[in-house]
Amino acid sequence: MAFMTNPKFNSVITHFKEVADENKAEKMASYMRNHFVFFGIPTPMRRACYKELLKQDKKSKEIDWHFLDVCWEDEHRECQYLVVDYLTTMKSFLVFEDISKIETYVRSKQWWDSIDGLDKIIG
Repeated sequence: MAFMTNPKFNSVITHFKEVADENKAEKMASYMRNHFVFFGIPTPMRRACYKELLKQDKKSKEIDWHFLDVCWEDEHRECQYLVVDYLTTMKSFLVFEDISKIETYVRSKQWWDSIDGLDKIIG
């Protein structure tokens, strides 16, 4: 798959796999009524995996939509959480034309957690 060639994504996934917890993944999936697959990474640990990436991209003042699309397409819910965290961090760089891109996320993989997060960005 072409999406898998994104270096940022590959780096994040490597970190996610290093800290993944199968027992927590099962509990997280159960909590979300088994609508999603999880690595089993608690929020603080998950955010630590991509903290530096967010800092670097914020300095660039440009939103990497390809990276976000790759993350959103991944089956693991932590990747969609990354998209929400990324957009929250980069909120000041969003422009009106970005709404249609965010709408794509709103309309797929819908559940209360993603809708709540995206609502804070464009709600």
